[in-house]
Amino acid sequence: MSRRQGFTLVELLVAIAIFAVLSALGWKVFDYISKVKERNSMHEVRLSQLQEAYQQILRDTIQAVPLTANINGDIQPAMVLQNGRFNFSKTGVTDPLNQGIAPDERVEYQYNAADKKLYRLKYRNINQSGHDQPDSSVLLADVEQFEIRVLNPEELSAWPDPAADLSKRSGLQRLPRGLKIKLSVNEVEYEWLFSLLNTDFLQQDGNSGGKDGGNPKDGKQEVSG
Repeated sequence: MSRRQGFTLVELLVAIAIFAVLSALGWKVFDYISKVKERNSMHEVRLSQLQEAYQQILRDTIQAVPLTANINGDIQPAMVLQNGRFNFSKTGVTDPLNQGIAPDERVEYQYNAADKKLYRLKYRNINQSGHDQPDSSVLLADVEQFEIRVLNPEELSAWPDPAADLSKRSGLQRLPRGLKIKLSVNEVEYEWLFSLLNTDFLQQDGNSGGKDGGNPKDGKQEVSG
């Protein structure tokens, strides 16, 4: 009579234990890979947001122009940095449908520390009544710190330069040499540098032409109310 072949209870328990250990190790590896993939995806989203914000500021600064703004009869400098308030005139607005859209506009960056967001406000005309509502968009989120300084070439916390003669149009039109933006996003610090249009020629025109500084196009600038 032949003896039946099979697994003993001990062998079965050992096999189950080995399978359980392998399954646990496999789950840990799978969980680790999933977390790494999720973390990389978050980094890609944050990097994309930073790149978009940088490119938007770069476009704005490239198009910054020495044009004063008329806010309800109050002539504002071409660029203003005072007590955390930063705005400037820019050009480059297109009007493909010939709707009479002005080629110049006023842009302002506002940082709200409460919700940790950097906003971009756009006024569609540099001449305003004082009651105009800007187009507002979130430039960057999760911003713990935000600071703007102008470079001329020394670093300044205010613009126009306090030493400038603002009784002359050239003093109101001049732009600094560049901007330095320091910000912290998701506990990572960044420092961005942007160059601006060289407007030293306005100072020369102002010194030689009295109180009316020049427009880079035709030697004068008209600002309507």
